Amino acid sequence: MTKFKKPLSVVLALVIIMGAAFSLNFTAFATQGVEPTETESTVEPTTQTDAPAEDATEAPTVITTEGETEVPTGAETDAPTQAETDAPTQEPTVDPSKVDSVTTVKKDLGTTNTLKISWGAVEGADGYRIYYKNNDLHTDFKPLINTKGTSFTLKGLEHSTPYEFKISAFVVKFGKIYQSEAVIAKTGTELAATNTPSLKRSSTLIQISWNKNSKADGYYIYRQDASTNGRLVLYKTITNNSTTTFDDTNVNQGRAYNYQVKAYREMYSDITFLSSGSTLRTLAGLSAPGLVSCTTQLRRVSFVWNKNAYAKGYDIMYSSSKSGPFTLLKTTTNTYFNTPRLTTNQLYYFRIVPYTYVGDHKVSGTYLAQSKTVSNKAYGKTIGNTYIEISIKQQRMWYYINSELYVETPVVTGNVGYYSTPTGAYNIYQKLSPATLTGPTWSSFVNYWMAFTYSGCGIHDASWRSASEYGGTTYMGNGSHGCVNTPLNAVKKIYNKAPMGTHVIVY
Repeated sequence: MTKFKKPLSVVLALVIIMGAAFSLNFTAFATQGVEPTETESTVEPTTQTDAPAEDATEAPTVITTEGETEVPTGAETDAPTQAETDAPTQEPTVDPSKVDSVTTVKKDLGTTNTLKISWGAVEGADGYRIYYKNNDLHTDFKPLINTKGTSFTLKGLEHSTPYEFKISAFVVKFGKIYQSEAVIAKTGTELAATNTPSLKRSSTLIQISWNKNSKADGYYIYRQDASTNGRLVLYKTITNNSTTTFDDTNVNQGRAYNYQVKAYREMYSDITFLSSGSTLRTLAGLSAPGLVSCTTQLRRVSFVWNKNAYAKGYDIMYSSSKSGPFTLLKTTTNTYFNTPRLTTNQLYYFRIVPYTYVGDHKVSGTYLAQSKTVSNKAYGKTIGNTYIEISIKQQRMWYYINSELYVETPVVTGNVGYYSTPTGAYNIYQKLSPATLTGPTWSSFVNYWMAFTYSGCGIHDASWRSASEYGGTTYMGNGSHGCVNTPLNAVKKIYNKAPMGTHVIVY
């Protein structure tokens, strides 16, 4: 046997082939695209909400579909060298250079913090070795997992980040590992969405603002208007990710515009990733209304604001927290609002939001923000829990008995500009039933009379008025001589329950 030792060693050395691993770039499963020029849909895309924090952990959580496998110890090489032996008991049945590489590598799932990678099974393979690299942090691949399966899922990744994976099939023969040529797959996590941008409007521009994506190269701004045939088209490219506002001055008052903002990053030379983006529908000139007054009395907050010529109405929102969430109190076409009774001494935050319609879509403008601590006083006086409350703007009257609403009714107050009903805190000092009211040129019979000012203003019925006159704008041209005209049934109830001295608050 000794005389065959050297020739046999030569033969064995020739049999062993040194494999050199090289990389194949599988980029077909990545989100790929050149700089976009348009997107056809105006439907609001789903905004991702799973973006991890900026300091997401570097070590991802690995979940495999078929479990992990133990890899035997031994030389970990793409082409291992087999030790010489005087008399091998069995010829190798596997040529290490013939271990097939994995194929059809693809990304099955991609979110801002999760990736799922799969590949085609290699016949006869005992398992697969996976390495990964976060291109923002690593220069070399790091071991990730050994698995018998043909897919794996990573969680806890960083958003907007390029990741590469090196995948090799291997077989184990005679205590040695024979590994295929590695295949490198390039992909990345989805870009964190810019969230719903906010808008500011004036008579000359629409300003769009959004949250910063620290990993983005910049932002694409799309716009849809009457000239784009119903499509969002690329309108502006911002190449600085620190810029998070854009002023569009090319707008016409009263015209509708749709916008969409997407962060982008060129992760590889031929692959650009885009974030999702919510579509904003707006109208040039639909800016926040100007505030005229904001007051609080009797556990209510009262607002008066300037009219927006392009608004169809206003949504009144409120919250006990500055950051919300905000709840809709009421939708009104008026330019004033009196809240329901709220909690005394509680600070509330309010938003008055103008809106209109663009086709079938309700479009909201920028909001007027106000905050107010609710007071139970009126004009500096402590009123208590039993009182009559009169709102001139709303042309409405309420009577509360021990904090419980007893009567609510529309009214007609004094004619604006001539006989306006005076505002302030008063008390009922005279009650008559019936009574005849007289003036320089008039004399009117009423069934119930409750005076609250010494100048002759009071609450009474008005048989000469029709039901349709109460609660509207009658007081702005055909109002009373300063009194509060009230439907007969309502004033009768109040008269029978309100004693002398009852507080009367007019605002």
